[in-house]
Order: sequence, then C-alpha cells, then structure tokens
Amino acid sequence: MRARVALIIACLLCSVSGAGAQQLMPKPDADAWLRLIRNDKLDLILPEVMREHGIDMWIHVTRAGDPDPMQYEFGNTHGYLVFTDLGDRIERAMFGGVFYGSGAVEKIEVEASTELSRAISGYDFGNVDFAVYDEIREFVAARNPKTIAVNFSEWLAVADGISHTQYKQLERILGPDLSSRIVSAERVITDFRSRRVALEVAVQAMTLEMARQRVVELADSIVPGVTTLGDIDDGRLYYSAVSELRHPPMATAWLRDRNYVLQPGDFFAFGTGAELFDLDFASFGVDTKAHGYILREGETAVPESLQRAWDNGKRAQGIMRDNIRVGMTAGESLAAIVAAMEAAGYVYTPFTDDPFDDYRMIQEYLGDGDAPGFYMDLHAMGNNGGDLVTVGPGIAPFRRDRDHLVMHPNHIFAFEYAVHTNLPERPGFPITINFSNPQVLTPNGVEWIQDPNYGIFLIQ
Repeated sequence: MRARVALIIACLLCSVSGAGAQQLMPKPDADAWLRLIRNDKLDLILPEVMREHGIDMWIHVTRAGDPDPMQYEFGNTHGYLVFTDLGDRIERAMFGGVFYGSGAVEKIEVEASTELSRAISGYDFGNVDFAVYDEIREFVAARNPKTIAVNFSEWLAVADGISHTQYKQLERILGPDLSSRIVSAERVITDFRSRRVALEVAVQAMTLEMARQRVVELADSIVPGVTTLGDIDDGRLYYSAVSELRHPPMATAWLRDRNYVLQPGDFFAFGTGAELFDLDFASFGVDTKAHGYILREGETAVPESLQRAWDNGKRAQGIMRDNIRVGMTAGESLAAIVAAMEAAGYVYTPFTDDPFDDYRMIQEYLGDGDAPGFYMDLHAMGNNGGDLVTVGPGIAPFRRDRDHLVMHPNHIFAFEYAVHTNLPERPGFPITINFSNPQVLTPNGVEWIQDPNYGIFLIQ
C-alpha cells in the first residue's frame, strides 16, 4: 500500500518545475478517479467494517431531491442500496432507484434491466419501478440478517441521511420482525469513509501540494504598508489572522479584518485552498497554516523571542507524532500526548474552541512563567471540512464523543495544534501560534504527505 501511494504521488508531482509553478499537471478525470476510489472502498473496506461491527446487512436509503451526505461514496442515488454479508463477499443490490453521476462503480454480478444497468453500473439487482416494496421485504427475509444497519444517527450528520418519513416507510416495508433488527449505521459509515484507500491518500497529497505552491505565491506578493489581509485572499483563503507584536492578540477588532494593512513587525498566519476534482462533494480539505513575519528596518531575522515561541511549537510536533499510532483510540492518543507533552515541560490548556474564553484560560494557566502551553485538535480530514460533524477519530478535548474510535491505517488527519509562549516585550499576553498540516497515519506511524512546516516566511 505504501509503495502504491508513493508511486502515484511521484507520478503526479513529476512535472513540477519549481515552487512557483502554476499547475502541476492537467487535472485528472474526476469520474475515472472516483470510480477507482469507490470500487476499492466497496471491495476492500466495506467487508472489514461490516464484519468488525457485526453488521449482516446495511440498507442505505436515499431519494431524489434530498442530497445524500454520502454522495462521495455512492454518487447521485435515489432508492434503496442494500449490502449483505454472504460470507464470501458483500452482495450489492439496489431497489426502486437509479445510480448516476460522477464515478459510478462497476461490477454487475447479476444483470438488471438494460436501462437501469447502464445507470447503476455496479449493483447486483435493480428495478426502475417504485412498486418494489414486496421485493425488498422478500429479499431481506430470504437473507435473514440478524442486524440491519440503516443510515440514521443522533449525532453524526453524514450517517443521518434518511428522513423520518423514509424511516417509517422502511419499517412498514420490512414488517415488525425484520424492523426489530434495525440499528444505526453510524459506526459502519464512520469507518467506511475514514479508512482511506491508496488513491485517496494520493489525491490528498496532490491537493496539498497545489495549496503549498499557492501559499508561496501569496507570500511573495505581499508589499508591507500596501497589502491588506483581503489582498492575499484569492477567494479560497480559509484563514487569516495577524498578531502584531506591539499589541496583544484577541484584544483588537482588526485581528481578522480584511482591510488591515500589513505592517513591519507583523507576524501572521495564512493559508489557501485547492481543488483537484472541482466537485463540492469530493473536495479534499486543505487545513494548512503558513506563517509570515514582516521585517522591520534593520532586521534580518525574526525577533529572538518570536523565534523561540515558534521553535516551541515545532518541537511539540515531534513529541505528538510519537504518540499517534495505528490501533490506538482517539482517547488513548489524547491521553498519551498530554502526558508526553507535560513531561517535556509544556502546560496543557484544554480549550473549548471559543477564542476569547480560551485566551483567558491561556493567560491564567501560563501566568508569567517561561513554560509554554499547548492545545490540540487533530481532527479527521479528507473529503470533509474538518469541523465538528466530520467523520472519523478526532484527538481534541472538545471531541470526546470520538474517544472510542480506533485509528486505522491511512487515517488522514489535520496535525493541528497551538503552542503559547510568554514574550518579554508584552508581559501577560502570551503569543499563540497555530500549526496545522494534514498528514496520514500508516503502520509506520505518522507519515508526512505535506511539508510539516515551512518555517516563517520573511517579508521585506
């Protein structure tokens, strides 16, 4: 698997001619790449997750006019997708709907009607007539599953695609006995999405390289006293903040003001997005933060205190990396990281994701001491935004509902954390530097698919 990922990435990057290259390669055929990804996930990942969670049958219900949160995995569908563990394989069936759009899956084992088989391209059964409820009940009863996972969830949006009326309809279709076997598909859906195949890792790496090149271009375009934060926002900028060393953070309205003009002495974080497929539902996230410093007159490097603060952050990365391993749960990794960081002299500041409350806590925990503080949010990435509805393990104090989730090979996550350091030039107002780069977890540990740190861009 590792060799396959490396080969794909090497081929993708072979045409790079320099850091300022506008485009690495012609964009890939989204349909073809999505088809490869979907087929591999159905062939290789789905059997594992269904069996690990004791699921004999998964019924995924969608309908026209109601976008499915799992469009990335299944394309545009409406109907009843039924996956059954037959022991030697996972049987795939579709009733009362169609499968169409980008990257339809392949492999028809039992030919459906000619019209539908062209559309679904990958399921065992099918019927374009919506009067198929008796067929569904007979189909399910013949397989007699002990557990039937259905796409509803109290907390996970991606696993909650079925509507209330669809759920009640499914209960009527199956009848009381079969309906009593229904459970949430949230565990299956979580692992099915977050366990990545080789091509997904390669797509993520390619997307990150496109974003890296754009970051370099943005840094080179900055003119002190002229460029505003808005000027380096090309419509894809997801984050911009400035922490002028003469002022405390979180204390002035211009912290994220797009009209703020960058000045000598400013230290700021920025980043940009990138799209490989140009499909919203298949967009791979780019949660990368770069750092820049505008030199004052006579300066040739960042101030010593700022460099020390940044070095505290860089050192933390290696400590955290050693405590993220395949087979650990998110909760186990969180506890291991906190223990290792505290042993190395860092103060844990378990933030709540509220910037103002968090900063007050940082001030209280650090006091006027020299020990740096830290927090982390190592959230799942890939074709999702990385926010609180993201599928997959999340190592963060405010994602404790993910503590039980196991980290598997090819887990893509944002290696995101922040380190706080007191600066002698502004006592009582420690600087917080946020680091973030998506990386991948393999049996070898955390492997870099993007430069884990650019250093600080020096701007004159």
